[in-house]
Amino acid sequence: MPMPSHLTRRVYRRLLAGHGLIRPCPAVSGRFFTQCRPRPPSLASIRAPHQRRTFLGIFAKPPREVKEPVLEPGYESLLQFRSLENENLRIPPRDQLVDAFRKFVYYKWENKGELNHTQAFLVYRVLLHLLDSKNYAGEGRGVYDDIAVEDLTTTLEVVNVVPKGKTDTHLELARLVFKELEWRKDHTPESVTHKYIPLGLFLRTLTLYGASVEAAQRFDDLRKAWGGGSISGPEAPMWDSVIIGLAAEGREEELLRFLDKAEAAKLPRTPAAHAAVTQLYARLDNLEETERWFKKPITTKQSNKGIYYTLYQSLTDLYLRNGRPKWIEAVFDELIESRPKSARGWDPILQWSVAGQDRDVDYVKQLLQKIQKGGAGRPPVPVDSRNILCLVEGAITRKNPLQAERFFALHDELGIPVEGVTYITQMECRLDAGDLSGAHDIFLKLQNAEGDLQPDEDLPVLNKYLRILCHAETPDLDRILDVTASVEIRHARLEPETVVALSLVFLHADKQFDVIDTLSLHTVSYSLDDRALVRSALVDYILSPKLSTARAWDAYSLLRQFFPETEPQHRLRLMDAFFARRRPDMACYVFGHMRGHPNAAQRPTADVYVRCLEGLGRTPDDDSVRMVYNMLKMDTTIEVDTRLRNALMLAYGASGYHDTALQFWREIIASAEGPTYNSLAIVLWVCEGRQERDDAAKEIWQRVLRLDLDVPADVVLSYCGALAGRGQLEDVKRWISVMEKEMGHPPTWMTLGVVYNALPVGYKGSFGEWSKQEYPELWEKLGKRRQRNTMTGPKFDIVRHFEA
Repeated sequence: MPMPSHLTRRVYRRLLAGHGLIRPCPAVSGRFFTQCRPRPPSLASIRAPHQRRTFLGIFAKPPREVKEPVLEPGYESLLQFRSLENENLRIPPRDQLVDAFRKFVYYKWENKGELNHTQAFLVYRVLLHLLDSKNYAGEGRGVYDDIAVEDLTTTLEVVNVVPKGKTDTHLELARLVFKELEWRKDHTPESVTHKYIPLGLFLRTLTLYGASVEAAQRFDDLRKAWGGGSISGPEAPMWDSVIIGLAAEGREEELLRFLDKAEAAKLPRTPAAHAAVTQLYARLDNLEETERWFKKPITTKQSNKGIYYTLYQSLTDLYLRNGRPKWIEAVFDELIESRPKSARGWDPILQWSVAGQDRDVDYVKQLLQKIQKGGAGRPPVPVDSRNILCLVEGAITRKNPLQAERFFALHDELGIPVEGVTYITQMECRLDAGDLSGAHDIFLKLQNAEGDLQPDEDLPVLNKYLRILCHAETPDLDRILDVTASVEIRHARLEPETVVALSLVFLHADKQFDVIDTLSLHTVSYSLDDRALVRSALVDYILSPKLSTARAWDAYSLLRQFFPETEPQHRLRLMDAFFARRRPDMACYVFGHMRGHPNAAQRPTADVYVRCLEGLGRTPDDDSVRMVYNMLKMDTTIEVDTRLRNALMLAYGASGYHDTALQFWREIIASAEGPTYNSLAIVLWVCEGRQERDDAAKEIWQRVLRLDLDVPADVVLSYCGALAGRGQLEDVKRWISVMEKEMGHPPTWMTLGVVYNALPVGYKGSFGEWSKQEYPELWEKLGKRRQRNTMTGPKFDIVRHFEA
């Protein structure tokens, strides 16, 4: 078992401590995160927080510890290599990289594990580095004592396990490996321990990842290199892979051309090749070509286990889709008359009897008994659980879950032992039927099933079961934890969709440690795409307006710790969401995490600074304004321009620091760029709140008039508020009366509302009477707005938007 990552351990310890980057984070939730401290606590305080020795304490339950993720051997070194390579820093020593590469590849090979997109990319980058002669201090390229041919062929075998998601890097990795193998064969034959270079394995890899045309061309080049005649030996079956690949990709024209070349080369028609072409035309619903290819003879004897059943299954599906053609019935009649002598030979007949002929359970039971007993010159055939499984698949084709359950019961009626793979299908059926209790019964049996299950063969159905449990109206947490525990014991990885479902259920249930365990155990080895899926779900959860602020902050803390790669656009959405919750301290804490991120691409730009300061202009907070401004002063990557000064003026003005806000205005007018219309609207609004101790607003306005500008309506509105803020009632009345004539902007209900709110309490009544008389319609519209009582008198609820 690999040793746990010390880096990961530190991350999770800090998660439990809840440290902040800039200042103590807001302690909004007592359920999970304690009040943050600016310095890390001691190790003892993390493991046993607030412990106190008491007499009854000896019976206390020990604090729960976070489960450590089991990292695959060598993976952390691969991650470290890529990080250092990406930043042009000194990479680890060659022997360390070789050791990590070999450990990781052989671990995957031994456990039949797949390489996800990110893992394949890391292996590709490390191998590319190791195979570069510049990075080898030996006797020259091709003489590698540390990377053997077996290591490369094993890598190719690992790539043959196709994962979900993106696979473009897998193809590049396979090409790199095979190119190196070919080079060694031609230049350093003494270092090659296997004379046979695995061309067949490479061709199969190409076909698995959508490069069957390239595989066909390489095979054709090989045939030409051998004189274009008959091919024999271990390379002969390679054409199966090419045909299967071309058929799977639906490349009919390329397939027919390749088949012509294969016949000219006198290649044998194997069961796999015969089935692949037939199934292609069956998928295309081409009855004529399907029949023609099915009836072509197979010219070689090879194992056809699995191929035999899937071929006839395709014919059954074709039969049901296309009006039940007679020739397919004749095919199955002939198959039945052949009286198969093995259990596998009866599989397609049993599936056909249910799916194609809709036979009932009693008929099938009698048929199985006849097969078991034999007679009339037919030997007895032992019926097994796989035969029952074929019956179940026929019922599933008919979309008849009740009939499928009746077929499962035949195990007991006929005394047939149940195999693990049958339990998997039975559990699938019960889940599709919505029978969760029945599915859990099968889950318990599956845990103790003895059969031919491959490693993690039951993982897909367990993932499905977990998702259904999580999406239930009332999730059963006990059952969910039972299933997750069974997965964790064997260190299996759940699918990202399942991790999303589990995380959301645990978050809603306030099971924070279970969320931590789920994320730490499963996401650590996910590809970037899979991590993005989980990350996006957490972001959407935090942004839900129905979610309490405490839970939103807890979830954000998890997101920050487990997904440091969260994109800036998502972080900005979260920052805006906390501003909308009227928690500017939390919003600026999110901003602070961006500012302190080790990756320069995650750090805030000038636009992000403006966005944060605009949020503080809507939801002021003294400490947050000073914190963001201090960050800005220390940020050498940001050039302060008019827009940024506008935002600072807005944020400081909203916090009541009007004189400080005017200092930014003075910097604006002294700069080469100068003010904008937004600058004018903001500075006049600052003067309104300042309740001018001088005539700053009039001085600014006179400068505007001298420039003979087309002043926008929002600037005029701010000037009205500035006059009212100082209590200049007569001046503001006169200005409202002439503003349409002089500025081209008639007064609106918003104009009256801004002035009314800005006037000292002693002037509000007089202005209201005047407005009601001079502008009755506007005053009536304003009167429909809700009023609230403040320390400076009643005010209308009016939202004014300022942009930097």
